[in-house]
Amino acid sequence: MLLEYDFSLVIASYVVAVLAAYTALYFGTRLNAARGGERRRWLTTGALLMGSGVWTMHFVGMRAMPMEAPLSFDSVMTAVSWLAAVVASGVALNIIGRSRISVALFAAATLAMSGGVVVMHYLGMYAMRMSADPTVNTGFLVLSVVIAVVASGAALAICRKLQGLQGGRAMTIQFAAALVMAAAICGMHYTGMVALQFPADAVPAVDNGLRGEWIGIPLAVACVLLLMVALVVTVLDVRARRELEFKKAEESRWVERMAFVDSVTGLPNRSGLEQELLDNLARPDAREHPFALLYLDVANFRELADRLGHRELESAVLEISNAVRGVLTETVYLARYSSSAFVALVPDPESADHAFMYKHLRQIDRSITAAGVAITWRIGQSVFPTTGNSSRKLVRAAMLPRDPGEIGHFANMKADPDLALPGQVRGS
Repeated sequence: MLLEYDFSLVIASYVVAVLAAYTALYFGTRLNAARGGERRRWLTTGALLMGSGVWTMHFVGMRAMPMEAPLSFDSVMTAVSWLAAVVASGVALNIIGRSRISVALFAAATLAMSGGVVVMHYLGMYAMRMSADPTVNTGFLVLSVVIAVVASGAALAICRKLQGLQGGRAMTIQFAAALVMAAAICGMHYTGMVALQFPADAVPAVDNGLRGEWIGIPLAVACVLLLMVALVVTVLDVRARRELEFKKAEESRWVERMAFVDSVTGLPNRSGLEQELLDNLARPDAREHPFALLYLDVANFRELADRLGHRELESAVLEISNAVRGVLTETVYLARYSSSAFVALVPDPESADHAFMYKHLRQIDRSITAAGVAITWRIGQSVFPTTGNSSRKLVRAAMLPRDPGEIGHFANMKADPDLALPGQVRGS
């Protein structure tokens, strides 16, 4: 009764299978991250698209083997075969979309999906309701079931494997996997067609409700359009997820930066200074790269705070920080250490490049004004490794006030083992 394959319909069946497989893979991997109502929407849509795609591929594949008699199908059995494919797809996606899955659950998902495919295929063939019963080739029947189980297991395993992948690499691997899955789906179908054949003189039942010309290229076109819409949705979803991930990454970087940045001046804060000091001290050759700390404290900050409101005080602090920054060498790391104090980390402090900076710092007292007030300073300095080899010791040493004329001169500096600041016990 079978004549020859319609190559255009064979190609159409494979294209439908590829689109269905790709959509199933994407929706399956998407389920892992979805929760609540969003997960139900992805699951329902994925089951409908995957089930309908496999079901369409089956009937397009049946039309690829033309029969001498006009082809028609029983409406109820055809609808049930579609439902079997959708339900099986839903059960499999629901299980495989979980964050954790046991071997038993994976086996259950594989059997559910392969069972639905087998039921859909053979029920769809019986839906032709011919005048004579089909002959069954047991070997090909068993082979088709084995192919269905193996293909379903491979598809679900790929879904699990792809859950941790994102971006263009994931989409490329998904497409390659879809090509393999589609070949397996078509292999099962065409093996099943050989396993169940009707006698050459058999004719369709007169009360079959679906005519064959509607279950072929028109059905394939309709399903392809549906799957293409689904693919557009997946592309938009991927883009939205990338934008969301980028936004989250930007926010995370902003929060991280703000943890180390003073909000008023934009300079590194105390935490930023501490991190910079630790980075310098942790270098394997740290002792070969000495640096100095200059502590610049606004001595009349309380006077400014009493005279100005909150916003005016912030503007004054910003003005002071800009003036200090303008005095320093470009390579100097400046941080706002407290509300009234700044700390400058000077690399290679003995370098002649800093001579102009030190000259200005020795004359800095009352050379800077803010809000009409001349700023007075308390200045100190320390140098690594001479006065200390830890960030705590270096900062404590720099906080001790010195005569401004000493700034930039490090030859006579030495470590003080009993260093203590006002209000502290010596040796603490």
